[in-house]
Amino acid sequence: MSSQCKIKTMNNLDSSLQAHNKLEKETTNLVLLKDRVDKYHDLSTQMSSILTIFEKRLGNLEQTILPVYQETEQLQKRQQNLEATLNCLESVLSHYDVSQEVCQLIHQGPIEGNIGAFLDALAKLRAAMDYFLHNNSQSVELENVTSLFNNGCEGLNQHYSMLLKKHSAPLKPVELLDLIYIEDDSSSDEFTSFRQLSQSTREELFTISLWLEQNMREYTHIYASERGEVVLRSLQLLKDHQKSSSWGTEALRPRHSGRQNEPKKNTSARLQQIFEKKANKLYLRATQTIEQSTGFSIKKASSHSDHLTSEDLLDGDQELDKYLVMLLGLQRLLNWERAIMRDIIPPSKHNEVFARLAYNAIELVVKDAEAITQRILRCISRKEWTSALGIFSALKRVILLQPDIERTYDAAQREQLTKVLNKLQQTGAKALEHFLDVVKGESSTNIVGQSNVPKDATVHELTSNTIWFIEHLYEHFDVIGSILAQDVLYSTQLDTILMKKALPGEERNKALLAIYIKKALAELNLSIMNKCEQYNDQATKHLFRLNNIHYILKSLQRSNLIDLVTLAEPECEHSYLEMIRELKTSYQKTWSKMLSGIYSLEELPKPVAGKVKDKDRSVLKERFSNFNKDFEEACKIQRGISIPDVILREGIKRDNVEHILPNYNRFFEMYAAVQFSKNPDKYVKYRPHEINAMLSKLFDDSA
Repeated sequence: MSSQCKIKTMNNLDSSLQAHNKLEKETTNLVLLKDRVDKYHDLSTQMSSILTIFEKRLGNLEQTILPVYQETEQLQKRQQNLEATLNCLESVLSHYDVSQEVCQLIHQGPIEGNIGAFLDALAKLRAAMDYFLHNNSQSVELENVTSLFNNGCEGLNQHYSMLLKKHSAPLKPVELLDLIYIEDDSSSDEFTSFRQLSQSTREELFTISLWLEQNMREYTHIYASERGEVVLRSLQLLKDHQKSSSWGTEALRPRHSGRQNEPKKNTSARLQQIFEKKANKLYLRATQTIEQSTGFSIKKASSHSDHLTSEDLLDGDQELDKYLVMLLGLQRLLNWERAIMRDIIPPSKHNEVFARLAYNAIELVVKDAEAITQRILRCISRKEWTSALGIFSALKRVILLQPDIERTYDAAQREQLTKVLNKLQQTGAKALEHFLDVVKGESSTNIVGQSNVPKDATVHELTSNTIWFIEHLYEHFDVIGSILAQDVLYSTQLDTILMKKALPGEERNKALLAIYIKKALAELNLSIMNKCEQYNDQATKHLFRLNNIHYILKSLQRSNLIDLVTLAEPECEHSYLEMIRELKTSYQKTWSKMLSGIYSLEELPKPVAGKVKDKDRSVLKERFSNFNKDFEEACKIQRGISIPDVILREGIKRDNVEHILPNYNRFFEMYAAVQFSKNPDKYVKYRPHEINAMLSKLFDDSA
C-alpha cells in the first residue's frame, strides 16, 4: 500500500517537473517573441518614415522635372514641325525648280540604253503638275511643267516609235518561206526563230510601255502600226517574190544549214507536204481522243488527200498555191508577232494591240481571196474547169488551217478570216452550179443554130470534159459534200437515201457527190440525145449516141465512180447497159431499108432453069440496084464514122456481118446466076465475100 503510494507520488512529481520545464520554455519563447515583435515594430516605423520622406522627395522632384519634360516635348514637336516645314518647302521649291532642272534633258529626248534618267525627269514633272494642280491651279508654273511634261511624253512616244522602226524590218521572202517550212518541219532544230529585236531593246520597250500604261498615255497605236507594217510589208514582199519566174521551183525550199542537198520541190508539192502533216496531226489528235475516251483503236482509212498525186499537184492552179502560201505566211507572221508582243506590251493590252496589228494584213489576205475567186469565176465562165478544181483543193487546205486559225486569232479576226472560207465555198458552189448549167445549156441550144458535133460521130468534147471533171471531183468529195449539204435540194435527196440505208459522215459526203454526178450525167445524156439530131443520117445518130454512152459507162467503171453513183442511183450501171443494148438494136434497124428488098424471097419471082419472065426482070434489076445504092451510100457514110473503143467497134462490125451477110447470101445464091440482064455485072456488083470485106472496113476512113 505504502509502496503504491510512493510510486504514485513519484509519478506526480515527474509530471509536475515536466510541466514546470515546459512552462519555463514557453515563457522564454514568449519573451523572445515579444522582443522580436518590438524590433519588427521599430523597423516598420523606421521604414514608414523612410517611405514618407522618399514620397515627399519624389513629389518635390516631379514638381521640378515635369515642367522641364513638357518643355522638352514641345521643343521636339517644334523641331519636327520645323523639319517637315523645311522638307515641304524644299519639295515646293523643287517643283518650282523642276522646269529648269529637267528642261535640257526633256528637249534632248531619251537616249537608247539609258531610258531611266528620262523617265525620272518625267516623274518629277508629273509630281510638280499634281502639286500645282491641287494647290495653285492658276500658276504659270503649272502651264510650264504641263507643257514640258507633254513634250517629254511626245518625245518618249517618238523614241518608242524610233526603237521599233530601227530594230524592225519586214522579213525577206526567203526568210518568210523558211519560217513557213520550219514551223511545219519537226526535224528542224537549227533554225527555230527569227529575232529582230534584241533582248535589251525589248526590255527598254517594255519599260516604256509600262510607264506609258501607268501614266495613261496612248502608245498601243504606235506599236500596232509599226509592227503591223512589218507584217504587211513582209506579205507584200512575198507577193512580189511570187511574181518572179523562180517562184515555182524555189518556193518553200529550206535554205538554212544542213538542207542544201535536199532536192528542189515544186511549190504545190511542198504545200502538199505541209498540209499532209497538218492532216496527220489532226488525225492523230482525233484518234488519241477517241482511244482515250472509248478504249477502241482506230485504223486509218484512206482520205481525200490520198487521191492527190504529185502529177495532179503539178497541174494545180499556181495562183491558188501562191495564195495558200500567203495564208500560211500570215499565220506564221502573227504567231511570231504574238511572241514578240508578250515581251514588250503589258498583258492587259495584248488583245487590243494584236487586233490592231493584224487587221491590215488580214484585210489584205481577204481582199486577195476575193480577187482570186473573181478571177476563177471568170475562168469558170470560160469553161476552164481546172480552176474550179483548184478552188476545191484550196478550200480543203483552208479547212486544214482552221485549228491553227483558232489558236492564232481572236474572235473578231476569226470572223474576218471566215470571209475567205465563205468566199471559197461560195465560189465552189457557183462552179458546181455553173458546170451543170453548161451541160444543161448544151442540151437546150444545140438543136438549132451552128452545128458543133464531130463529123465522125466520135465521143463529143462535152462528154469527155464532163467525165474528166466528175472524175476529179471525187478527189474532193469531202469539201464538195459540205458545200452541197447547204443546198436544200441535195439535203432532201440525201434524207431519202438515208431512209433506205444508214451512212456514216464520210459516206454522206460521197452520197451528196453521187447525187450531183447523177444530175450531171442526166443532163449529159439529154445533151447527147439532142446533139445527135444535128446528124442527117439515122445510123450516124445512133452511133454518135452509142459512142458517148459507151464512153460514159466505161469511164465510170474504170474510175470506180460507178460504185459512187450507185449510192444515188442503184440501177445506174444496168441503165447504161440497157441503153447501149437498145442503141445497138436501133442501129441495126437502120439497115432495114436496104435489106427490105432482099429479105423476103417469097415475094420475088422464082427463077426457072436460070431464067425469069420478062416482066420480072425489071423487079430483080430494081432490087439489086436499090441494094447496091443503099449499101454503097451506107458504107461511104460509115467509113467516115469513128468508134474509138476497139471492143465496141469490132462488136458492131460482127453484128453487121451477122445481120446483113446471111440475107444477102440467100438473095445472091438465088438470083446471081439468073439471066435478068444483058449486063449482069452492072447489077450483081458484089459477091458475099466482098460484102464481108466492105463491112469490115466500116468506121475506118483510110480504107
